[in-house]
Amino acid sequence: MGTPGIITMATHTTLIRAINRPDVSYALSFVEMAADKKQRRLQNRVLLYPDIELGDYTARAVLDWIDLRFTTTRPTQWKWIQHHIQKVTGRRLHVEAARAVDEAVHREFTVRFQEPSYRLLIQAEEAVRDRWGLEKDAGIVALEVSLDFRPKVPSQEALARMYGVLVRTHLPSRDVVSNPQDRPRFAWQRGTPAVHVLALDRARPVRRDELMLDIGNDRPTPFDGTYYAGARASRFAWRTMIKLIDQQNVTTGLRKDLPEGEHRVRIEVTLQHEELRRIGLGTITDLARFRWQRLNGYYFSFFLPTFPALPFDACHPKCLAIRTWQSARSQRFLNAGVVGLNAMDEAWHRTKKATRKMTSGTNMQLPKPSRHGRGVSGTLVRYEELTRKAIQALRHIGDRMKV
Repeated sequence: MGTPGIITMATHTTLIRAINRPDVSYALSFVEMAADKKQRRLQNRVLLYPDIELGDYTARAVLDWIDLRFTTTRPTQWKWIQHHIQKVTGRRLHVEAARAVDEAVHREFTVRFQEPSYRLLIQAEEAVRDRWGLEKDAGIVALEVSLDFRPKVPSQEALARMYGVLVRTHLPSRDVVSNPQDRPRFAWQRGTPAVHVLALDRARPVRRDELMLDIGNDRPTPFDGTYYAGARASRFAWRTMIKLIDQQNVTTGLRKDLPEGEHRVRIEVTLQHEELRRIGLGTITDLARFRWQRLNGYYFSFFLPTFPALPFDACHPKCLAIRTWQSARSQRFLNAGVVGLNAMDEAWHRTKKATRKMTSGTNMQLPKPSRHGRGVSGTLVRYEELTRKAIQALRHIGDRMKV
């Protein structure tokens, strides 16, 4: 386990299961560690550190695909856009047409490029410009960036354990709980309904604090499923999976089965037009000068949970209550990761605030509100070792695109 030089305490273990193989499971442990944190919000707290050796995995990031929109001066058909781009790039690409001039010809086309180089994108833009003219530079309308972790010694257990770490420590950079469509969920085969990790009342699909506080209905993600955070049509959303196949064509049913040595755990983010503009990605020129490691802070952030250091005196008046609450919090983390834990903590704060408001003006004495961390990261701490590995991988996207 790659850990800082700090003292270990108790261990919390969960089983990473397979939904299609109920007899298969692997243990994933998180070790309590007392860390010397200077931040006031983290004083007298312990963190849970995953018992996994990240050095046993290689990390690689890639621009998986990008959609460019071409707005031509002269109308044409999508098949001719495809034909002329293929002539100069050697690739037969998927093209969709919009902005119809009539039923046969169009002036706006979206083209998808898989793992492109800068040169390939420039060649395609010039091919369209030379043949039909362009009203403006080709615009980026969507893209997907993937971060892969491949075990150096291939095994299903190594894949399952890394998958378990990623789905529990990845913290989305926006709220993925308030809107039911954004909620963390998993699916294990095409066409099956997604299963929500946190309990959801479908009759009243709004956030309900009593459900957020109840760990009994949590559904931990199986390692042979695909984990989703964020609605598919939203500005940006994530998927995490164990990747065993590549170049899958849903329409034809064709796919490439990867050899065991290329099996990997993938976390990917899909960015839509609005989000791309926010981070300054509008054209191919923007893409060429973009610092890809910035995506770490935006979309590939990993955090670990912290808990109050419990009183050693079992007779301490608050000991039992604290232990019960912290046991529930640690189980929520094991079930639903830092996303689920944050949702639980926020629900608890809202419940306490409502109780305080109801008892205002009475003689009931309530403890003062906790001053520990709130907000997006709450009482979480950055998973530094995994963060460094992610940044290093993201930094090399630009280098590979120059080839």
